[in-house]
Amino acid sequence: MLKQLKINKALEIKRAKLKEIETKAQDILKRSEATQAALSEATTDEDLALLETEIQGLETEQTEIDNDKKTVEDEIAALEEELQEINERSKEPNKQTRSKGAGENMESVNRLQVRELLKTGEYYKRSDVTDFYEKFKNLRAVTGGELTIPEVIVNRIMDMLGDYSTLYPLVDKIQVKGTARILIDTDTTPASWVEQNAALPVGDVGTLAYLDFDGFKVGKVTFVDNYLLQDSVINLDDYVSKKIARAISLALDIAILNGTGAAGKQPSGIIPAIPAGNRVTVAADDPIAEYVKPIGLIDTGLDSVGEIRAIMRRSTYYNYFLEMSIQVNAAGDIVGRLPNIAQPDILGIPVTFNNSMAADQVLYGEFEKYTLVERENIAIDNSEHVRFVEDQMAFRGKGRFDGKPTKNDAFVLLTITPAV
Repeated sequence: MLKQLKINKALEIKRAKLKEIETKAQDILKRSEATQAALSEATTDEDLALLETEIQGLETEQTEIDNDKKTVEDEIAALEEELQEINERSKEPNKQTRSKGAGENMESVNRLQVRELLKTGEYYKRSDVTDFYEKFKNLRAVTGGELTIPEVIVNRIMDMLGDYSTLYPLVDKIQVKGTARILIDTDTTPASWVEQNAALPVGDVGTLAYLDFDGFKVGKVTFVDNYLLQDSVINLDDYVSKKIARAISLALDIAILNGTGAAGKQPSGIIPAIPAGNRVTVAADDPIAEYVKPIGLIDTGLDSVGEIRAIMRRSTYYNYFLEMSIQVNAAGDIVGRLPNIAQPDILGIPVTFNNSMAADQVLYGEFEKYTLVERENIAIDNSEHVRFVEDQMAFRGKGRFDGKPTKNDAFVLLTITPAV
């Protein structure tokens, strides 16, 4: 499958190159016709000398174009022949794969490759996808049944999390099996300069910390109309994947911000872990500079930091920061820049909206200092909450995640209080 995708992409590139060569050939043809017309109008030796240079250049370009065209055409022919051979060889193995069941003998694909499979439509033809949804349609009839979603569908769902979650794309993510203990170097002191043959000072080994990550379950019961179950794999997959991705995304946003950790059987949130010194209060009528000064608690200059972002509700931005971004003179004319609502910022600091934040609060942070652990499997099982009367089937998408901030002082919580 991946080999075929690679060849198809190579063919696409080669054909585009061939089209570009043919366009150049047409340009040379037009220039040749113009030169031919100029030759018929030449009256002096000087005219002929000038045209001779043009003719030699056109002949050289035409030779190069002809050579390039033949090379690309030969490459396209070779790729088409290779693709045909692969397709012929894959016919019999594909039949065996379908007879064995979903997922067996199917090539592993990552999230970027899933996007390509969706573009070409090959995603919906894979046996692990079609077999899974055939079993999904009969899930209600299975007592205590559970389906492990094939890797290709899992990768599609995980790729879609960024469409619904505003925090998932910002944090550091790793995939592990079982309970994980991750070693993290929390030292931020500079390296030492020594002679080239000298040993490094003992103090330069770093400050090590172990963080334990569990696998807390997140899931939600949702419903699908039985008529949709009778529809194509494309519509069913689109509905199920989006339902699971949206439910998990909203749960992850809430947990990343305010998760209570092991006590609540969920990831540990950023806000509960922020130290007291990084919790700042400003008044609503304070100048905008007071709103951004607390970032200095993160970017202290002692070590380099990544991109710092501000997370807040849309209403918080509109209530306080929108007006600050618009400056007018005494006549009411706008003299400052207008805010970019599509990509909002506060004095150049990117803003990300998330309604899991409390009203009148802003979270500044370097969000790569939060690690989210993803378990490999997402599963679907049936639910006792079946709406037979409404002709709907209930299913529950389940995933396992854990997460926690790896550097608590990489975040600042700003609370806006009423004007004095």
